[in-house]
Amino acid sequence: SLRFIIQSQEHEKKRSKITNILLLVLRMLIILLLVLAIARPMLATPSLRDSGKHPPTALAIILDNSYSMDYVEDRQSRLEKAINAIERINDKATADDRLILITRDEAFNALHSQIYAGEIPPESLKSISLCHNLMDWPETFTFAEARLAEAQMPNREIYLLSDLINENIEHHSPYPVALIPISETDPRQNLSLSQARVLPQIVDRAREQRIEFNLTNHGSLPRDEVLVQVVVNDIKVGERFVSIAARQSVKESIGFELRGEGWQSGYIEVRDEYLSADNRSYFAFEYYQKPRVAVIGDSPLPPQLSSILRVFGGAEPQRIEPSAINLQILDDYRILIFYPFNTLSPRHKELFAAMDERGVGSLICPGPLLGNEAKAWLEKRFSLKLGDYTRETTNIDFISPHHQASAMISDKNLRFRQIGPHWQASNAASVLISAAGKALAVNAENSALWLWNLAADSAFFADPAFAVYAYRQLSGLLNADVPFSELKVGDSISATAVELPNGSLLELANPVYKANEPGIYTKNPGSSKAVKLAINIGYTDSDPNPGNVPKTFTKLDENFEEKIFMARMGRDL
Repeated sequence: SLRFIIQSQEHEKKRSKITNILLLVLRMLIILLLVLAIARPMLATPSLRDSGKHPPTALAIILDNSYSMDYVEDRQSRLEKAINAIERINDKATADDRLILITRDEAFNALHSQIYAGEIPPESLKSISLCHNLMDWPETFTFAEARLAEAQMPNREIYLLSDLINENIEHHSPYPVALIPISETDPRQNLSLSQARVLPQIVDRAREQRIEFNLTNHGSLPRDEVLVQVVVNDIKVGERFVSIAARQSVKESIGFELRGEGWQSGYIEVRDEYLSADNRSYFAFEYYQKPRVAVIGDSPLPPQLSSILRVFGGAEPQRIEPSAINLQILDDYRILIFYPFNTLSPRHKELFAAMDERGVGSLICPGPLLGNEAKAWLEKRFSLKLGDYTRETTNIDFISPHHQASAMISDKNLRFRQIGPHWQASNAASVLISAAGKALAVNAENSALWLWNLAADSAFFADPAFAVYAYRQLSGLLNADVPFSELKVGDSISATAVELPNGSLLELANPVYKANEPGIYTKNPGSSKAVKLAINIGYTDSDPNPGNVPKTFTKLDENFEEKIFMARMGRDL
């Protein structure tokens, strides 16, 4: 019996060992199948036929609506081709799919980047337009990925529709990304028109004006006799034909006659059938043939100042005694000159406060007898430190190229640089002209400060550059609320109300508005501080430079419908 017991134990031991091995294999298979179920691997082989079906999938469609997508080829813009591609994706989607449309326009995304079942609604596609204030690519992809996560579906894919002009995308997404081509045209032909500006009139303020502009041929072919026209206040006032070689830029001008005074606004446009988004350059300026100027002071005007004011205003400036200062002055005159400015009375303070509120320009010329209160007020207004009044002669060694008053003479070789008696100033915030590190002419919003003694016989006053600078300084004060540098889409406008290019009016609770399209804006319309502003695009997409995408992006071809919904490329195991 003992022998049978031992044999039975050995047999049981062998069977238990086999059972344990089988259980181990079974457990490993269970774990493997669990991993496979989570990973959902696919089998792709030519021997398997496409079923035409796909598992429920969440798609984020990113549409590039930068202005390069406005390029027309085959009588259709690239943006229109991209919208057609989205409609083809709609045709392949099922009711179980979730589709999300995302553009580079933040305002559009806030309204239309919802999670839709089965298709992108036609009304959303009709709402797509070009955007000039673009979200950057990392921000756009991050937004798309967040929306995909909200869809809570196991299959998530991103499709990008872009011509990739000047776009270098370096974003790496956790989801598969495919690029749907919009165009293979290369090289692209394009003309752009930019930097429209009114040429200054220094000798004769006639109604005949000239607008200067840059015309650039970005294409590989010369363009002959292209039409350029000027529109002012919605009326075409001038045109000319221009020929331009390939890959060249030319500076040209067009003359026209103004039909009235006050604010003038409009654009110069080149007729180009390929890409129209960069064909216009907007401009705005204020014109008065004889702007009224008053001089507040109790001393005779020096010849240098008197002659400049006669040329600028077309007549002798009106003289006003400091004791006669009142706010009625602001209704009668466009610019106020304070010469000499020696004291600061309560009337001065009230007048300056009203000028600041209305945006009226002022030129302040302190005399050698500047009082302490007036001196402290100037230091605060112009953010500088005033030193002593000196009768020594110094040589101008700096002229700012960054302000409209001084830019025109900043690169000139002055014949006479000597400045005689003047106030010494340091630590100035906005210096236009200086000598040996000491400011001589300073600007601050709607005011300018000249620290030289205009009654002295300084050689600089005999240089032609002084007359040009003085005239430009007065012109800038006439339009004190208009920035010198060209405003672009995305820049901010400080105002309590803004009239948009389409004519609609916005009352601003927050007195700052970010311009999101090119055109003519009016800040504070209907008030005494109303100003026309020209907003232009950044011209970043005018040159047709091809961009790049990461190697991880799948590049599809024109028959992309066969390859969208990537799960269709194999069979779920």
